[in-house]
Amino acid sequence: MADRWIWRVVVTFGAWLLSSQRALAQEVGGPVGVSPTDESTVFGSAPMSAASSQVVRDRDLQLRPRMRPADIFEVAPGLIVVQHAGGGKANQYFLRGFDADHGTDLALSLDDVPINMVTHGHGQGYADPHFIIPELIERVEVREGPFFAQDGDFATAGAINLRLREAVERSSVMLEDSLVANPALGVGMLSNPRFLGILRTDAGPVRGYLAAEFAHLDGPFLNPVNFNHVNVVGRWGLNLGTSANIALTAMSYTGAWNASGQIPTRLVGQPYEGRVFDQFDSVDPSEGGQSERHMVQAALRARVGSGSELRLMAYAATYRLAIYSNFTFFLEDPVHGDQIEQTDARLMTGFRATWRNTATAGAWRFVTTAGATLRHDDIDNGLHHTVQRQRLEDRVVDSVQETALGVFAEEQVIPNRNVRFVLGLRADTFSFGVADTRPGVVVPDPSRNGVRQAQVLSPKATLVVSPVRGRNLDLDLYANFGRGFHSNDGRGTIISPSAALIMQCADPLRVPSGTRCPVSPLTVATGYELGVRARLFGRIDLSVAGWLLDLDQETVWVGDEGTTDVAGATRRLGLTIEARVQILRWLWADADVSFVNAVYRRGGAVALAPPFVLAAGLSARHPSGFFGAIRLRMIADRPADPDNNLHAQGFSIFSAQVGYRHAWYEVAALAENLLDATWREAQFEGDSRLRGEPSECSATNPRCHTDIKYTAGTPFTATLRFTVSWR
Repeated sequence: MADRWIWRVVVTFGAWLLSSQRALAQEVGGPVGVSPTDESTVFGSAPMSAASSQVVRDRDLQLRPRMRPADIFEVAPGLIVVQHAGGGKANQYFLRGFDADHGTDLALSLDDVPINMVTHGHGQGYADPHFIIPELIERVEVREGPFFAQDGDFATAGAINLRLREAVERSSVMLEDSLVANPALGVGMLSNPRFLGILRTDAGPVRGYLAAEFAHLDGPFLNPVNFNHVNVVGRWGLNLGTSANIALTAMSYTGAWNASGQIPTRLVGQPYEGRVFDQFDSVDPSEGGQSERHMVQAALRARVGSGSELRLMAYAATYRLAIYSNFTFFLEDPVHGDQIEQTDARLMTGFRATWRNTATAGAWRFVTTAGATLRHDDIDNGLHHTVQRQRLEDRVVDSVQETALGVFAEEQVIPNRNVRFVLGLRADTFSFGVADTRPGVVVPDPSRNGVRQAQVLSPKATLVVSPVRGRNLDLDLYANFGRGFHSNDGRGTIISPSAALIMQCADPLRVPSGTRCPVSPLTVATGYELGVRARLFGRIDLSVAGWLLDLDQETVWVGDEGTTDVAGATRRLGLTIEARVQILRWLWADADVSFVNAVYRRGGAVALAPPFVLAAGLSARHPSGFFGAIRLRMIADRPADPDNNLHAQGFSIFSAQVGYRHAWYEVAALAENLLDATWREAQFEGDSRLRGEPSECSATNPRCHTDIKYTAGTPFTATLRFTVSWR
């Protein structure tokens, strides 16, 4: 019944609903064997539907110094990505005043296939990009805020979609190696080799390529990360006449690693178990994990009649993960320690259909878009108490069936070249089914078994006014409204609360540790944005967006405990400023600045929400073949708890790249943390107890177990890269 009324609503409004994607294209350089053009930067003139939306092309991506796959996401204004405990674990994302953890409030996708994992063993929305080969990305589509009808689950702070190349012009082989300064070992250096081969496989009308990546990473840690991973990607496309194209993509990733873990601040520089503890040391050297993801995808794009286009896409992916972590050390179990294993194994299948039509009536133009998405996850996940990666106890073992159906429609109305109206509506329905499958459990726990459904409607509206169109100035003014959402972990949604549990969970600040509080299946965000985008003298692009975002509840699935934390409603008020300047034909400068105030509606700061973020750089690609870039990324200190008792330290990190490109080879040198700053990546406030510390705190030091736990940031790292290509 729920599905039926949602479809009725969408069909009723489908004649006037909308949205549109428009792009700012910047082309500033491409890798050997992939993009042979030698054009300078090109700024697209197609209008966008929000001041904070854009498309970044590969030639800009390739000029950015990049040390890990997730760095490619940082082209989004205001987005900072940090490593989370080292190795192949998913990154931590900061955007628009959100500590999105591993992806709870940021929708990430590759060719429209979701990267975020629902009801994940470690955290809701877990988005691990290590299966992506950055050199194969053709463009990055950035849409910030909940203003776009095509974006569904997790797109509260925004959405980023990566597009793979459809083909390559040349085969290539790339070798690189990184030398990481290790302060803990004095002059010691660690080697981190990476190999990438891309083979062009065009045969007759079929265009395609096969790519393989092999990489090893030790990092600067005393307990080497030993992160070994393999990626294989194949993609083939065929034109069906002049009006249709089909494409098949296959991807496979496996990785295994150790992790430094998160170390307590109070331990650094102090004697511990016969040594002075260094920030690159590890309390539990057996932390780490292994992961794999294998996927196939098929896509069809066809022109249907005059002015219409149909896109169909289907995918299937298998995924497995085991993470071994120890966040509290000996707080809960002083004998064996508190190490846990979190597991996730799933089959994910999905489908996406989009129809787009352009029509005119006199001077008016109408662009209609309608679509549907379907996703089903068959999940087995668990939480186990372990010591040295050996299981002692099964705490949570669940089988989950989760299905999400979404439909959307958008209508863009353009009465003249100076005004655009955008109206849109999205409807989503979710089904959660959870079964307790712990070994040996005869009578299942009712709070761990159940079925629940939920629906949400997400209206969108945009007005774009372009009062000036001229040789030296193009000016667009934007007003946006939209509702978005993220789903919550299915295991928390099926809890049937008793009166006692309702009372216990009434005050989010006083919920006893380990309590399984009921949680709404869907968390709704409501956003507003006013913005302006200007292009001056054909070489300067400026954008300013002021925005407000209300979230009806802050929820986090605490995979370390098997519970959901519910912390109440929040408000984020922010300002994002972007600037792009073409100084010379071959030289560009850019800067993105974001200011945010994130608070609970009841009072108190939102933990780990960054109040200030800056990214800036200077990029060059000279016609002689030389290229280079220097960049700065900066994040300010931020509260680690709602009471501002502890703070996570900010950082300012410079990176640089210089190289030379010939017709058939390219050589480049990169430097990360150019000034060798001491900094912290992922940081959290929390309790922990080290071996030898008292089990109870004293009256004079009641928070003896509480401080900041963090992963040390990488010191100066130098990388040499050499690429050869051929036809």
